[in-house]
Amino acid sequence: TMSMKRPLYILLGFTLLLTFLAPSMKAEDTDFGLWTTLDLSKKLDNGLKLAFEEEYRLRNDLMTTDKFQSTFELSYKLGKYFTPGVSYTLINYYHPRDDEHAHNYWETRHRFNVFGEGEVDLGRFTLSLRERLQTTYRVLDSLSSAKINPKLMLRSKVGLTYNIKGIPLEPFAFAEFHHLLNKQNEPFAYEKYRLGCGLKYTYKKTISVKLGYLYTAESDKEEGEKANVLTVGFGYKF
Repeated sequence: TMSMKRPLYILLGFTLLLTFLAPSMKAEDTDFGLWTTLDLSKKLDNGLKLAFEEEYRLRNDLMTTDKFQSTFELSYKLGKYFTPGVSYTLINYYHPRDDEHAHNYWETRHRFNVFGEGEVDLGRFTLSLRERLQTTYRVLDSLSSAKINPKLMLRSKVGLTYNIKGIPLEPFAFAEFHHLLNKQNEPFAYEKYRLGCGLKYTYKKTISVKLGYLYTAESDKEEGEKANVLTVGFGYKF
């Protein structure tokens, strides 16, 4: 039917977006990384949900640790279509030695988020939009004026999932755009985008495994970092 074809067209649109915007994985100036996550969540009373996520990332063609980060999140299901929430992330970022540091070192960052996510069911498809306002404080840069610290960022993410009838397998695709809000003389500066897709498998509604791919690129086309990333996630709902 036409009503079922419309979500299919949306999914095809995501696929075309990935095809035209993501460059070849063989590009010499594009890194290859791995992002792994462990997600634990528990539904509380009155629509509240508590979640914890531990993430480990690799960069430099899987040869270097990028960072560890731990996220604590509290969200509230407000009706059927909207979920606001807050979260805190402790980030430990790995740096190679440089002019100011004789050895490799770890940098601590503190990130606070406020977000709202809405979703609409389109048959077996689900279309979602999440807006996240985040501020990130870099401890080692607290005395330096060379970088914006803390950074205030708006992250906008649109996603589409499909529930396959009779199979606990869910394909997904998304696009996310980051805008820096406190850059001097440019209060809504576009900083980076991410495009991704993958599959999520759920076992008995409590255990889930996600395997995906994403492409991320900064706004500076000459010197901005670009990466192809394999994503692997494990989730458990108590």
